[in-house]
Amino acid sequence: MDKRLALELIPGIAFLIGSYAGGLFTGAALAAIATTAVIWLRWRWDRSLPWLAIAIFSLTVILLLTGLIFDDTTFVKIAPTVGSLAFAAIIGCGYFLRPSLLERTLGYSLQMTRRGWRCLHSTWIGLSVVRAVANEMVWRKASEWTWALYNGLSDFVWIGAFFLVTWLVARVHWQESA
Repeated sequence: MDKRLALELIPGIAFLIGSYAGGLFTGAALAAIATTAVIWLRWRWDRSLPWLAIAIFSLTVILLLTGLIFDDTTFVKIAPTVGSLAFAAIIGCGYFLRPSLLERTLGYSLQMTRRGWRCLHSTWIGLSVVRAVANEMVWRKASEWTWALYNGLSDFVWIGAFFLVTWLVARVHWQESA
Protein backbone atom coordinates (compact mmCIF):
# COMPACT_ATOMS: atom_id res chain seq x y z
CA MET A 1 0.00 0.00 0.00
CA ASP A 2 1.25 3.47 -0.89
CA LYS A 3 2.31 5.40 2.21
CA ARG A 4 0.21 8.38 1.13
CA LEU A 5 -2.89 6.21 0.86
CA ALA A 6 -2.17 4.70 4.27
CA LEU A 7 -2.00 8.22 5.71
CA GLU A 8 -5.57 8.86 4.54
CA LEU A 9 -6.80 6.21 6.99
CA ILE A 10 -5.16 7.67 10.10
CA PRO A 11 -7.76 10.40 10.90
CA GLY A 12 -10.60 7.85 10.77
CA ILE A 13 -8.78 5.53 13.14
CA ALA A 14 -8.01 8.46 15.46
CA PHE A 15 -11.70 9.42 15.37
CA LEU A 16 -12.73 5.90 16.33
CA ILE A 17 -10.26 5.71 19.22
CA GLY A 18 -11.22 9.15 20.50
CA SER A 19 -14.94 8.42 20.23
CA TYR A 20 -14.53 5.21 22.19
CA ALA A 21 -12.41 6.90 24.85
CA GLY A 22 -14.32 10.14 25.32
CA GLY A 23 -17.24 10.59 22.92
CA LEU A 24 -17.77 12.22 19.55
CA PHE A 25 -16.20 15.56 20.44
CA THR A 26 -13.02 13.83 21.61
CA GLY A 27 -13.03 11.70 18.47
CA ALA A 28 -13.42 14.72 16.21
CA ALA A 29 -10.63 16.55 18.06
CA LEU A 30 -8.28 13.56 17.70
CA ALA A 31 -9.18 13.28 14.01
CA ALA A 32 -8.31 16.97 13.56
CA ILE A 33 -4.97 16.45 15.30
CA ALA A 34 -4.29 13.37 13.16
CA THR A 35 -5.17 15.33 10.02
CA THR A 36 -2.67 18.00 11.07
CA ALA A 37 -0.01 15.28 11.35
CA VAL A 38 -0.98 13.90 7.92
CA ILE A 39 -0.69 17.36 6.35
CA TRP A 40 2.71 17.86 7.97
CA LEU A 41 3.96 14.45 6.78
CA ARG A 42 2.75 15.08 3.24
CA TRP A 43 4.57 18.41 3.27
CA ARG A 44 7.77 16.72 4.46
CA TRP A 45 7.55 13.97 1.84
CA ASP A 46 6.30 15.91 -1.18
CA ARG A 47 7.18 19.54 -0.43
CA SER A 48 3.65 20.43 -1.49
CA LEU A 49 0.49 20.99 0.49
CA PRO A 50 -2.35 18.45 0.22
CA TRP A 51 -5.16 20.96 -0.33
CA LEU A 52 -7.95 18.40 0.03
CA ALA A 53 -6.65 17.37 3.46
CA ILE A 54 -6.40 21.04 4.44
CA ALA A 55 -10.00 21.64 3.32
CA ILE A 56 -11.20 18.60 5.29
CA PHE A 57 -9.23 19.75 8.32
CA SER A 58 -10.81 23.22 8.11
CA LEU A 59 -14.29 21.77 7.76
CA THR A 60 -13.73 19.42 10.70
CA VAL A 61 -12.47 22.20 12.96
CA ILE A 62 -15.32 24.57 12.02
CA LEU A 63 -18.00 21.93 12.62
CA LEU A 64 -16.30 20.68 15.81
CA LEU A 65 -16.11 24.20 17.25
CA THR A 66 -19.72 24.89 16.25
CA GLY A 67 -20.80 21.64 17.91
CA LEU A 68 -18.88 22.53 21.08
CA ILE A 69 -20.40 26.03 21.18
CA PHE A 70 -23.95 24.68 20.81
CA ASP A 71 -23.19 21.47 22.74
CA ASP A 72 -24.67 19.45 19.87
CA THR A 73 -22.96 16.41 18.33
CA THR A 74 -25.06 16.80 15.18
CA PHE A 75 -22.38 19.11 13.81
CA VAL A 76 -19.82 16.32 14.14
CA LYS A 77 -22.18 13.82 12.52
CA ILE A 78 -22.89 15.98 9.47
CA ALA A 79 -19.20 16.70 8.79
CA PRO A 80 -18.79 13.63 6.50
CA THR A 81 -21.96 14.58 4.61
CA VAL A 82 -20.84 18.17 4.10
CA GLY A 83 -17.33 17.02 3.20
CA SER A 84 -18.57 14.47 0.65
CA LEU A 85 -20.92 16.95 -0.99
CA ALA A 86 -18.19 19.61 -1.08
CA PHE A 87 -15.85 17.05 -2.67
CA ALA A 88 -18.49 16.23 -5.30
CA ALA A 89 -18.93 19.94 -6.04
CA ILE A 90 -15.17 20.47 -6.33
CA ILE A 91 -14.83 17.51 -8.71
CA GLY A 92 -17.82 18.79 -10.69
CA CYS A 93 -16.37 22.29 -11.03
CA GLY A 94 -12.94 20.84 -11.69
CA TYR A 95 -14.30 19.07 -14.74
CA PHE A 96 -14.48 22.41 -16.55
CA LEU A 97 -10.78 23.16 -16.13
CA ARG A 98 -8.40 22.16 -18.91
CA PRO A 99 -6.89 19.80 -18.07
CA SER A 100 -9.60 18.76 -15.65
CA LEU A 101 -8.98 18.58 -11.92
CA LEU A 102 -8.80 14.79 -11.85
CA GLU A 103 -6.57 14.75 -14.90
CA ARG A 104 -4.22 17.22 -13.19
CA THR A 105 -4.24 15.07 -10.06
CA LEU A 106 -4.11 11.57 -11.55
CA GLY A 107 -2.76 12.19 -15.06
CA TYR A 108 0.77 11.25 -14.04
CA SER A 109 -0.36 7.65 -13.64
CA LEU A 110 -3.46 7.39 -15.85
CA GLN A 111 -3.46 7.96 -19.60
CA MET A 112 -7.12 7.97 -20.53
CA THR A 113 -9.20 9.27 -23.37
CA ARG A 114 -11.22 12.47 -22.93
CA ARG A 115 -14.32 10.27 -22.54
CA GLY A 116 -12.55 8.30 -19.82
CA TRP A 117 -11.81 11.45 -17.81
CA ARG A 118 -15.43 12.54 -18.21
CA CYS A 119 -16.60 9.14 -16.99
CA LEU A 120 -14.18 9.23 -14.05
CA HIS A 121 -15.48 12.63 -12.97
CA SER A 122 -19.05 11.34 -13.11
CA THR A 123 -18.28 8.21 -11.11
CA TRP A 124 -16.35 10.10 -8.44
CA ILE A 125 -19.18 12.61 -8.11
CA GLY A 126 -21.68 9.75 -7.88
CA LEU A 127 -19.65 7.92 -5.23
CA SER A 128 -19.30 11.12 -3.21
CA VAL A 129 -23.05 11.71 -3.25
CA VAL A 130 -23.73 8.09 -2.28
CA ARG A 131 -21.24 8.47 0.58
CA ALA A 132 -23.08 11.59 1.80
CA VAL A 133 -26.44 9.82 1.64
CA ALA A 134 -25.04 6.78 3.45
CA ASN A 135 -23.69 8.97 6.25
CA GLU A 136 -27.05 10.71 6.61
CA MET A 137 -28.87 7.40 6.81
CA VAL A 138 -26.49 5.93 9.40
CA TRP A 139 -26.30 8.89 11.78
CA ARG A 140 -30.07 9.42 11.69
CA LYS A 141 -31.02 5.76 12.20
CA ALA A 142 -28.23 4.22 14.28
CA SER A 143 -26.94 4.75 17.78
CA GLU A 144 -24.14 7.26 18.33
CA TRP A 145 -21.56 4.50 18.83
CA THR A 146 -22.72 2.62 15.73
CA TRP A 147 -22.36 5.81 13.72
CA ALA A 148 -18.87 6.37 15.19
CA LEU A 149 -17.89 2.83 14.13
CA TYR A 150 -19.31 3.42 10.68
CA ASN A 151 -17.53 6.76 10.35
CA GLY A 152 -14.21 5.42 11.61
CA LEU A 153 -14.17 2.24 9.54
CA SER A 154 -16.02 3.20 6.37
CA ASP A 155 -13.00 5.10 5.01
CA PHE A 156 -11.44 1.74 4.17
CA VAL A 157 -14.49 0.81 2.09
CA TRP A 158 -14.88 4.21 0.43
CA ILE A 159 -11.21 4.48 -0.52
CA GLY A 160 -11.48 0.96 -1.94
CA ALA A 161 -14.59 1.95 -3.90
CA PHE A 162 -12.86 5.02 -5.39
CA PHE A 163 -9.84 2.89 -6.26
CA LEU A 164 -12.03 0.21 -7.87
CA VAL A 165 -14.07 2.59 -10.04
CA THR A 166 -10.90 4.41 -11.09
CA TRP A 167 -9.31 1.12 -12.09
CA LEU A 168 -12.43 0.01 -13.99
CA VAL A 169 -12.80 3.30 -15.87
CA ALA A 170 -9.08 3.38 -16.70
CA ARG A 171 -9.23 -0.20 -17.92
CA VAL A 172 -12.03 0.62 -20.36
CA HIS A 173 -10.74 4.04 -21.48
CA TRP A 174 -6.97 3.58 -21.47
CA GLN A 175 -5.14 5.53 -24.16
CA GLU A 176 -1.89 4.07 -25.42
CA SER A 177 1.09 6.42 -25.68
CA ALA A 178 1.89 7.69 -29.15
